[in-house]
Amino acid sequence: MANISFMISVLIPVHNYLIRPLVQSLHKQLTAEEIPFEIICLDDASEKSVIEKNQGVKSFSEVSYILSKKNNGRAITKELLCQNAKYPWVLFLDADVELINDCYISNYLKQIKSNTVYNFIFGGFAYKKEKPKNDYLLRWKYGEKYEAISAKKRNKKPYKVTIAANLLVKKEYYLKLNINSLGNSYGMDLLLGAVLKENKKNVLHIDNPVYHLGIEKSIDYLKKKEYAAESLLELYRREKIKKSSNSLLKTFIVLKTLKFNYILAWLYPVLKAPLKQNLTRGNPNMKLFQFYRIAYLCSLDLKVQKPHI
Repeated sequence: MANISFMISVLIPVHNYLIRPLVQSLHKQLTAEEIPFEIICLDDASEKSVIEKNQGVKSFSEVSYILSKKNNGRAITKELLCQNAKYPWVLFLDADVELINDCYISNYLKQIKSNTVYNFIFGGFAYKKEKPKNDYLLRWKYGEKYEAISAKKRNKKPYKVTIAANLLVKKEYYLKLNINSLGNSYGMDLLLGAVLKENKKNVLHIDNPVYHLGIEKSIDYLKKKEYAAESLLELYRREKIKKSSNSLLKTFIVLKTLKFNYILAWLYPVLKAPLKQNLTRGNPNMKLFQFYRIAYLCSLDLKVQKPHI
């Protein structure tokens, strides 16, 4: 009888992304390990053409491709995937990633075998060195600077860079976090570190990255980061997050305490257009990007506070 500790469920939320190459690579490595496994892909209402192409992954053994009846969003999709997983360890992978080497699965299995403390193990992100087109550079440069970080650095502040797109976790512990209860707008998934810190969970970072391929246009990514800031502010105001390693939130709290938030809120509409121009063209400046985000958050906070007449 197989040791249940080494049984693993790989969970992939899918939305308008072709997943056959990823599933094929995972299946090859999992099969080589000779352990019980499953790969569950839950499609969150993709376009018909994408669904038709992705159906082919069902030809692989132990792989299921399930269709959602409606677009639930990432937080709910991950919750559903975890609920349906039949093995104790689950590996969350976003659809838009690529395995870097042939040791990806074995690296995680080594952690399961030797681990007695950690129930949340983050593998990390990497980006290919080839620069994308100019109007895609913002996402790529941000990822290179703030996400492609070694495990040694991540472990110094374990709740700061918690990329849930490459996460090995005990099923029971993920479900207990009840991430879905915080909401389901963009950015909720990025707040996992704050939830882990609140609940004092033991977190381990290892060097087992995957390539992030889903680089969207700069203008779209900028809008996503605005949505994420809105989610962050909402959780902060509702006191859902009290302890956080999120740099944006920590900076905002300091500025608000010192009353400097009024200055940034005033500057935001004045500088918005030139900042956007820099960030969505050929050479986005990361310091200006961080300034844009914090100024946007300060402006948004004062708008929320303003009473309706």
